[in-house]
Parts: sequence; C-alpha cells; structure tokens
Amino acid sequence: MARIGKIVLFALVLIILAVLGYLAQSLAMLGWDSVVEYKTPYLTNLPPGSAAEPLAQRVILVLVDGLRLDASRDMAALNELRRQGADLSVRIGQPSLSYPSWTVIASGAWQEISGVTTNWYEGPVQTDTIFRRAQEAGMPAVVVGGGGWDKLYGPHLTDWIPIKGPGDESAPPEEWAEMDAESFRRSTVVLREHREGLILIYFGGTDELAHRFGGTSTQYLDEVRRVDDYIARLAERLDWERDVLIVTSDHGHVDIGGHGGWEPEVLHVPLVMVGKGIRQGAYPERLQADIAPTIAALLGLPIPVHAQGRPLMEALDASAETKGRIGLNAGLQLVGFYDSYAQTLGVRPFAGDVLNAHRERVARGEEGALARLWDDLTARATAARNGRFWRERLGRLPIALGIALFPLLYLLIFRGRKRQILLPLAFSLLYFVFYNALFFGRGYNWSLSAFNSEAQIEAFFNGRLLDAALSTIVAGLILALISWKKPPLQTLERMTTFSFFVGYFLLLQVDLFYWLYNIRFSWALPDLKLGFKYYLDLLQMVPTGFLAVLLALGGVLIGWGIRKWRQPRVVPPPEPPPAPEA
Repeated sequence: MARIGKIVLFALVLIILAVLGYLAQSLAMLGWDSVVEYKTPYLTNLPPGSAAEPLAQRVILVLVDGLRLDASRDMAALNELRRQGADLSVRIGQPSLSYPSWTVIASGAWQEISGVTTNWYEGPVQTDTIFRRAQEAGMPAVVVGGGGWDKLYGPHLTDWIPIKGPGDESAPPEEWAEMDAESFRRSTVVLREHREGLILIYFGGTDELAHRFGGTSTQYLDEVRRVDDYIARLAERLDWERDVLIVTSDHGHVDIGGHGGWEPEVLHVPLVMVGKGIRQGAYPERLQADIAPTIAALLGLPIPVHAQGRPLMEALDASAETKGRIGLNAGLQLVGFYDSYAQTLGVRPFAGDVLNAHRERVARGEEGALARLWDDLTARATAARNGRFWRERLGRLPIALGIALFPLLYLLIFRGRKRQILLPLAFSLLYFVFYNALFFGRGYNWSLSAFNSEAQIEAFFNGRLLDAALSTIVAGLILALISWKKPPLQTLERMTTFSFFVGYFLLLQVDLFYWLYNIRFSWALPDLKLGFKYYLDLLQMVPTGFLAVLLALGGVLIGWGIRKWRQPRVVPPPEPPPAPEA
C-alpha cells in the first residue's frame, strides 16, 4: 500500500476509535437509564382472588435493614424464636437494593415485574401489595419506621408512624442507635392500639452502620445486638394464640459495607416466623417473594395479584382442608398473573393447563402439592421468557455479526506480514492485564456492591475511566519506547494497530451483551452482573478511543525525539592555522 494511502487509513482508524469513544458515553448512559427508569409492562389490572379463613389475627413483620444471615445466627433472642417457630432463609432478587427488596416483600413480585429497580424510584409502587389487601379488608395496615415507606406505600397504609434519622450519613453510631430505639418505643404504642391486621416495624440503623463501618464491623454488630434485644421485648408483648411475629431483612452487606449485587452475604437473609398458625421446624431456603403470599394466608387475605411467590405451606400449621383452600386460592392467583404474563410476552397462556394438572392434589391440601404447582408454573414462565430472548437474539444476530466482523477488514493490510501485528496485539492484551489488575486488585467485582453508597457512584465510575486511561497510556508508551528505532510510518502503524486491538476487544464484549440483551430494556432486566461489566466496557472505550490519536502522534514524536537525542554529534574539523606571511 502506498505511503499516503497508509497514512490516510491509519488516520481513519484513529478517528473511528475516537468517535466510538464518544458514542460509548451515550450508550453507557442509555443502558444505565434503561435500568434506573425501567418501565414494567406486566402490571395489568387483575381482579383480586379469594381467601381462606385466617390462621392468625395479627402479623407483626419486623424488617431489620441490612441484616446478614450470619449476623442473625448470633442474635440470642432471634435464635430462641427460631427454636420456637419456623427457621428459614430467603434469597433476594436483583438488584439487591432497599426499595426493590421492600417491594418484593410487600408484593411478592420480583423487580422485573414491579418496576422498582433502584432506590431512586419515585413512588407509590404500582404493584398490588399486602398492605393494600389488608386495607381493603378493613384491617389495620401500619408501618413504623423511617425511609421511604410512606412514599412507596402511603396510599395502601391505614397509618404511618415516621421515625426520623440523623439526616447525615456521617452521624455517630449513637444517633443511629437512637433512631432504632425510637422505632422500638413507637412500635410498643402501635401494638397496644392495633390488636389485629398487619404491622411492619422497621429498624434502619443496622444498614446505615454497615454502610459506614462494614458488614462485619463492631459498630454494625453492636447495633444488631441492640435490635435483637428490641425483638425480644416486642415478642414479650405478643399473644402467641393470636399473633405471628416474622423477622426478616431486605438484603445483607459485603464485609466492607455495601450491597446491590450478587454476593452470597448480600443475597441470603434470615426469615424467622413464630406464633399462631406457624409450624415449628427448620426448612430449606425459599424466596423473598414468598413472604407476601404467606402473610396473606396467615391473615386470611387474597394474595396480591402480581405475586410470583407462594405461601410457605410447609411452615403453616393448619388442617389439610384449610391448606387446600389456601393452596387453591394461591394457585388461581398464580394462574391469573402468569396467563397475563404470557400474553405480554406474546405466547399462548399456559398457567391454566398447569393448574389443571395439579388442582386435585392442591385442593386436598396434599403436602408439597402447591410447591410442585409453583415449580411447574415458574419453569414454564422461565421457558417463555427465555424463548422471547432467543427470538430477539436471532433478529439481532446479523447486526451483531456485522459489528464483530467488519472491523477485521483493517487486518487486510497485514497480508503476507502477519508478524507485524503480534507486538501490537501483545501490548493490547497488556492493557487488559493492567486494567483488570487495578480493578480486581482493589477488591472490586462486576457488582453494584462495589460502591458503598449512592454518593460514591460518580467517583467510582470516574475512577474506572482513569484506570482505563492510565492502562492505555502505560501500555502504549512502553510500545512506543521499544519502537523508537522504527521509521515514523512503521511506528504509526504499530500504535494505531495497538489502539485498534484494544478498541476491538472492548467492542466484541459490548457487542456480545447487545446480542444477548439489546441496549434498551423494555420488557425484561438483563443479567445485572453482565450488565455491570457491559457498562464498564463502554466506559473503557471512552478514554481508549480518545487517547488513540494522542498515542499514535506521541509514539511518532517519541521515536523522533529518541533518535534525535541518540544521533551522534558531528564535530567539525578544526580550521587550519592561517598561512604564514611572506
């Protein structure tokens, strides 16, 4: 290829990389906003179902924000309640943030259904909730606690007892402890005033202290013990012949503090139930979405219409006849929801057929019958969801292949001299070694738990931009330094090819995510672990793209400067002495 042609080609590649860096910024924000502002298509107006007779007159739901499962195992009072009642753990959904998890607990609907995906959600929630079911049945539906409970569920509450916190995340532990103490004091009054219905008591100091000091810190564990004492004193005020006490959490915390991701210590939280209608024993782990249907069964309420969980029949103490009515009502509710779900996905409704296969055993209250019905329904729903994903992936495949293959045309200039690409290729891989060493070496993962508070989000992602820029500069400068002997055009070729490979490998990863989940999420949330990586890949494309031009020019200048510096200095010969005069 002619010299001028090569220069034009390299300039075009560098411009394209810079443009991709600019576009990557917009794509990153589009993906972020698509999760934050996700609009669920599943909240159709479904009629409420029926309910069986109540197993208890009052349910007290204690939510200890940020309580890890392992920390709960060291709570003496809670352990005593475990021995008296039902001991379980539950797995929460993604993202594992407070507002989304509160909505799962109150509605039985996962984040993809409720549309509550972050703590920035502007309420009230649109899903049906156990608060609404209680309110419409004429029962108290009361919340004691701070945070966003009134914002999310205000229209469905008969009363809200606000508890004010310090208002400053950096407040000393004593102020957060006082907030939980006030929650306890106000809840004792509520227990005296309301002898039936649903009462939620919220302790938020544990979460704040875990964020600030860590999920294994002394400050956090001290507050956990204080809340454990409050739970014991609340239990003393209950009548086990009419009341049920349920203790759970919205999410856990990683050791250094933080949540939102998929870490085991975040995803698995306690669920302890004791009192009227509860069968004593230890049970296998279930789902956070099962809490709302179980409360509905205990209070004799219709299950929230958008619930995807089921009543925990194995932990309920009732006759087979009563369990049969509870199970059949739950089955009908699930059929109503999943038939609507199927229509939204564009597939034939399937839930009625599944119920018919299990109806008789469920109606008899046969042990495990509702669980088997639920398993079959969720398996069919998962298959329908995956089927739509694959239909859409097939439609995106030509574009994804085009994105992956078209840039390889650049490599045609290396026909017959493949060794010329090996060094730029090696240094592009060195970029990824540097970047990932900085990322994983700091203890980060592809997880929303990587930042400990909302205030850290911007700084975290700006830090990843700097990491990408630093890794690009270091790998590129080393390549430039070892290429100083090469002529300027060969140096330009090496530096351009280095930036090409970095950008291409990032583009392949972005392209894979696009093929799997698209760049906008209108009916389903993507795998958020891969989604986090996708966001980081796009962010890396920003500095690597913009720096491609500077590195190419810098590599040429570095080579010129070193050659100039190392060029032997020519000393002119001394002038001959003047000729002697005649």
